[in-house]
Amino acid sequence: MDLKKIGAIGGAISLALCWPLAVGQIGQSVIQDGIAHLSNESLQAEIVDYDRGYLTSSVKTRYTVLDPVLAEQLAVDGLPSEIVVNSQVSHGLFSLKAESVLDDADGLPLTLNTVTQLNGNTDYVLQLANWHQVTEGPDGAIVSITPSTLKGHASVLGDLTYQLDIPSVEIDFNSGEKMLLAGLTGEGQGKKINSFWIGEQTLTLEQASVLDVDQAPLFSVTDSQYTFVSSYEEMEQTVSSQHLVELKDLLMAGDKIESITMDLSFGDLDSVAFEHLLKLYQNNPMPSNDDIEAAIPHVDNLFAKGFYLAMNKMAVKLGADSEFETNWTITVPKGTENVTDNFAMILPALTGDLKTFVSHGLVTQYPFIEQGVNEAMAMELVQRTEQGFEIQAELQEGNLVFENGQKMPLLALLLPALMQP
Repeated sequence: MDLKKIGAIGGAISLALCWPLAVGQIGQSVIQDGIAHLSNESLQAEIVDYDRGYLTSSVKTRYTVLDPVLAEQLAVDGLPSEIVVNSQVSHGLFSLKAESVLDDADGLPLTLNTVTQLNGNTDYVLQLANWHQVTEGPDGAIVSITPSTLKGHASVLGDLTYQLDIPSVEIDFNSGEKMLLAGLTGEGQGKKINSFWIGEQTLTLEQASVLDVDQAPLFSVTDSQYTFVSSYEEMEQTVSSQHLVELKDLLMAGDKIESITMDLSFGDLDSVAFEHLLKLYQNNPMPSNDDIEAAIPHVDNLFAKGFYLAMNKMAVKLGADSEFETNWTITVPKGTENVTDNFAMILPALTGDLKTFVSHGLVTQYPFIEQGVNEAMAMELVQRTEQGFEIQAELQEGNLVFENGQKMPLLALLLPALMQP
C-alpha cells in the first residue's frame, strides 16, 4: 500500500473521529442562535449551561415571562412564570437529535423531541402526558387533559407548520360547574412578518359543553371550526385576513340553534400604521394623552391608504324555515386624508353595500322581528319574497340608499350602538 493511500485512509479516519466534535460545535452555535431569537419584550430566553461532549451534549435553558399581565394570570392559574428546560442532545452525521423536558417534569409532563439539521431547519414533536392541575379556593378548579401532541416543522427562514391533537379536556370547577372539550385538532402553516402571522390556520372541535352544578347543560356545541387566512402584499406593504367561524347544534340558555356561520374579512390595511397602532394599544389599553398624540399620524396614514371591512356571510339557522342571513362591505377609499382633523368626514367618504334576508319562519317565531319587518315594509325598505323578506342597500355619502331610492343616515343606525353603556 503506497503512502498516498495510507494518507487518504488516515485522513478519512481522522475526519470520522473529529466529525462528531464538529457537529457538536456547529450544533451549539445553531442552538445558541435559536435561543437568542426567542427573546422579545414579553419573554426572555437564555442558556444557563451548555456541556458539550463528544457524541452528546447536555443543555439547560431558562424561559422567563416578562409581561407583567401574563405573569400575573399564570400565577392566578397556579402556573410558573419561569421555567427551566433540560435537554439531552445527540450528535448525528448531519443533524442533532434532542429530547427536552421541564426541570420539574411532575408539574407539567411535557416532552419535546427535535431533529435539527445543521442549517437550522427543525422537525419537532411536543407531547403532553396525562395532566392534572388543581387550583384551590372557591374560584379554583381541577383541569384534566388526556395525552396530547403538537408537531411540525420550523425553518431558519421563519416558516412554520404545525399539527395539534388534544383528545379531551375536562375542567371541574370547585363551585360545581363543569366544562368539557372533545376532539380539539388543528393545523397551520405560515410565518411571522413583523407583528403579523401570515398564512393559514384551522382549528376544529368535535364537541364542547358547559354543565351547571346539577350537571344540566348550560351550553353545548358540536362539529365547530375556525379558519384563519392572512396575506401580505410586499409591494404595497398591506395586510389582509379572513376569519371563518362555523358552529353547529348549539344549545344556549335552553334555546337550540341548528347552525351559525360568520365569515369576516378585512383587507388592504397599511401594515406599518396598523402595527404601530396595535403596539400602542397592547402597551397601554387605556391610552394617555401622549399615546393618543402618538397614534394620530398612524390613524391618518391608515385611512389615507384606504382599507375595507366585509361581513362576507353572517347566517343563523334555527330550523328548516327559520333563518337569517346578511352580508355587507364597508370600504374606506384610498385618499381619505387627515381624518383626525375632522372625524365627521369619515362617514360621507365610506362606500359599500348591504344585503339581508329573514325567513318567514323566523319572523313568525319572534314577535319583535315581525314588528321591525312590518315597520320596514310600511316604509318600503323591505321586499317580500317566497322564502321571506329581503333588504338591499348601497352606502353612499354617509347614507344607506335602498332599492326604492329612500335614504337613511348611517349615523342614525350607529348612534344606538355608540350610546350603549
